[in-house]
Amino acid sequence: MTTNNIETVAAPPTSDYVAAHSVTKTNVDPPGSPTSAKSGSINNYTGIPRKSKLFLKLCDMRTAVVALNVLNVVFTVLVTCILATVFAIQAGPYGVQNILTVLGAGLITAGASAVGLWSAMNWKTNGVMAATVVFAVVFVWRCIQLEWIDMLVTALLLYPHVILTQEMKAGVLTPETYEVEEYVAEGGRDFVGMAHDYISPQNSMV
Repeated sequence: MTTNNIETVAAPPTSDYVAAHSVTKTNVDPPGSPTSAKSGSINNYTGIPRKSKLFLKLCDMRTAVVALNVLNVVFTVLVTCILATVFAIQAGPYGVQNILTVLGAGLITAGASAVGLWSAMNWKTNGVMAATVVFAVVFVWRCIQLEWIDMLVTALLLYPHVILTQEMKAGVLTPETYEVEEYVAEGGRDFVGMAHDYISPQNSMV
C-alpha cells in the first residue's frame, strides 16, 4: 500500500507592511478607497498611494526638513556675518558683547539645522529628535522675548521636525517605505528641488 506524502506549506505571515520594491497600487491601497481620493495621497513619482503627512501640501516631511534646514543654515550664516560686522564697525561699550551674542545665537540655530539636515538625510531618528528639542527651546525663548518674526520662522522649522520624528518612530517614513512616501507637489518643485537632490540615493549615506 503506497502512502502519498503531502507537504504542507505554511502560509506567509500577514502584515500591513509591503516592501518598497514590491509595492503596487492594489496591495498598498485598493482602488476606490478614501485614501486614494485625497489630495497629496498619491506619490507623484511612482503613482502609488502614500500614508505620511505633507508639509503645507508641498512635500513630504523629510523633504521639508532637508529644504528648510539648508535655507536656515545659509540664512543664519549670512545674517550672523552681517550683524557681527555691523557691531564690529560700531564698536562702543557693548560691541564685543553684541558680537558674542549674535555669534552664539547663530551657532545654536545653524547647528540645530545642520544636525537636523544630516539626520534626516541619513535616517537618524535621535538626531532629528535632538534638533526638534533645540528648536522647541528656541521657540519658547523667542515667545518670551516677543520676537514675532523669529517666532514664525522657528515655528516653520519646528513643525516638520516634530512630525518627521513621529513618523520615523512609527515606521511610516523609513528607507524601505520612502520610495512610496516621497512627495513633491507640482507647485512646490522649485522650493524643494534642492532637497530632493540632497536626499537622492547617490548623496544619502543610508
